[in-house]
Amino acid sequence: MKFLLPFFFSLSLALGQTPEELDRTLKKLAPDLVASTVAIMVGQGSGSGVIVTADGLVITAAHVTSTPGEQMSVLLSDGRELPATSLGVDHTTDGALLKINSPGPFPFRPYIKEKTYEIGEFAIATGHPGGPVVGRPSPIRLGRIIEAGTKSGFNDAITTTATVISGDSGGPLYNLKGEVIGINSNIGMPWSVNKHVPLPAIVEKWDELMNNETIGAAQSMAQQTEYYFDEPYAGLREKFEAALEENSGDPFAAELLKHPRLLDPHHMQDFLDRVVTGEKEGEPVEEIPKAPHFGFTLDLTAPSPTIASIQSGGPAEKAGLAKGDVITSANNQSVKSPISLALKLKAKTPLTLTTANNKTATLSPEEVPARRHFPQPVAGLISMMITNASGKQPASIQKSNLEFLASLNVLQQAFQNSVLEIKRGDKTVIHATVVSPTGRLVTKASELSKPEELLAHFKGKTYPITIIGTDKATDIALISINADGLVSVRWEEDEPSPATLVFSPLPDDMAYGVVTQPARSAPKKGFEKNVSSKEPSAYLGVSFSPETASAIISGVDLDSPADKIGFLEGDEVIRMNGKSIDTSEELGEAISKHGPGEKITIIVKRGDKEVTLKPILDVRQAKAIGTFDRTAARRDDSLSSLSGRGGKLSKRRDDFPRTLYHDEVLKPQNCGAPLINRKGEVVGLNIARALRHRSLAIPAKTVNEVAKKLRR
Repeated sequence: MKFLLPFFFSLSLALGQTPEELDRTLKKLAPDLVASTVAIMVGQGSGSGVIVTADGLVITAAHVTSTPGEQMSVLLSDGRELPATSLGVDHTTDGALLKINSPGPFPFRPYIKEKTYEIGEFAIATGHPGGPVVGRPSPIRLGRIIEAGTKSGFNDAITTTATVISGDSGGPLYNLKGEVIGINSNIGMPWSVNKHVPLPAIVEKWDELMNNETIGAAQSMAQQTEYYFDEPYAGLREKFEAALEENSGDPFAAELLKHPRLLDPHHMQDFLDRVVTGEKEGEPVEEIPKAPHFGFTLDLTAPSPTIASIQSGGPAEKAGLAKGDVITSANNQSVKSPISLALKLKAKTPLTLTTANNKTATLSPEEVPARRHFPQPVAGLISMMITNASGKQPASIQKSNLEFLASLNVLQQAFQNSVLEIKRGDKTVIHATVVSPTGRLVTKASELSKPEELLAHFKGKTYPITIIGTDKATDIALISINADGLVSVRWEEDEPSPATLVFSPLPDDMAYGVVTQPARSAPKKGFEKNVSSKEPSAYLGVSFSPETASAIISGVDLDSPADKIGFLEGDEVIRMNGKSIDTSEELGEAISKHGPGEKITIIVKRGDKEVTLKPILDVRQAKAIGTFDRTAARRDDSLSSLSGRGGKLSKRRDDFPRTLYHDEVLKPQNCGAPLINRKGEVVGLNIARALRHRSLAIPAKTVNEVAKKLRR
């Protein structure tokens, strides 16, 4: 989903939305759009949905709820977790309904019944990417419609550039009136392909869905709500552990029994294949599945079928193919994407390939042991389905881009002397932002390996760089070059609010997007906490000593509701809302029945006195878990793997302090460039392309503090 700002401005003006108008519209809409977006907790997984009536009717995706009559819970934006029941599901369109089983009224958004949207219009996607995160509201993402169908989420869907990912399934797509026009359904591998069930397709089946009917059969990729959460390979692991004991004389087994560690399913299956399928004398032989292999691998991130590697002595090498060859046809049939060629590589018959430079090669496949298929374990979220789509944009939009190109000169030219490319040879490694006209710039530190080989490019000349210092926490480096004519950027240290329109000026183009959520840290892999039904969603801010059974407060969080109202360490909670409290567990259970914003009455025993305190509960703050969690790590690995199939990500993309989250689709080498608001003020420094739906920037105030420290 890479855009030039020229397109953005031309489209904005054509649709009556200047950047100022769009910025104002987004900020006005965002709170209500987020308030109506819910997380749907199904078993141990979660998807998303949108409330469309005051009494709690929710529209979601069929592959989230799967079958009518399922019991689940819905997590509201205010932190309340309420019971719900799925109604009808339509697997032909991937639309579904469910009902919250609690009295309203609930925040809701209207939905369209007939097509009112067109190609080129802006759209806003919300949902819970990666599942609901503690303290994080539903992130908003801005895009535009590139396909405007009405039939379903699989055939003739609404396709947008508003990036969604696993966990977003079932979440809403809004127009700029705040109406629900679609439901997040599936994605293509390019980041620019995000497909949504059109609301008219769901409305067409409304009566059947309200009557708890099942329409069509579930998509094969959608059978994902039961078996693979937490420990998807329990049966395989049990068989593997038994085989270790039975083959304790095997060096691999002996080492693993001596120093146990968790293995992935492929390594477990490889061991079982070796010791159970014929290599161990006297055991019954289990036939290992075979698969054709043509001796090369494909680059799945390239737009065209491109050979990534060649097996030495394999069929491809013998036929004269080489790394980097672009395949244009297979058996005289055109192939335009890596996926289309990969499907043909499953054939067990000879394959004739033609390359872009008219080289023809006929390959006879070898039979090799098939790599067993183990579905990616997705921890705590409903996986986003993947479909094959190119994401080609209409020619009319490209024409609009050219027509309005002239209107961008002022904003584009303003940063020509403030943003530089840092290159190694002809390859751009990173960008840098000018913080002093005397040659001081800030950039991303972890990309500056072998600095003696790097040159800054400015006004047609090249300059060697000197690293003044680096800051590990933020990954910021302060560098210097000896060049005249540099212009310092203008900083805005007030953090932008969610839904603020932001841009990244680069020497040749300008990306755009929105701030998706309030600023927070970016925890490292396995340290970000998802909402769990096991703990209250509302936040009081006290902790208890595990050494005593009674509810004696051992700690009060700074700036928490408890701190603000006057709780003290040593207070013993004895009553809440008139009910006796004997243990900390009882207090937690009592608080779980209330949501953020509610006032509660707690009586504590302080010495020989009883003190009445009336705190207002808050939303639990987003923060790292504090300890590594395997389930969270599997979730993070899954999101990274899925994101990486659509394009390259930054090498270091997490473990940052306070960070701005936005949805601009940047390349890793675009980091180091400034993040600006529509006034041209720099609000942050882009530091990572983190996930399909996420880029990260260090806030301006932090960048300035780090730069000052490094100067000293």
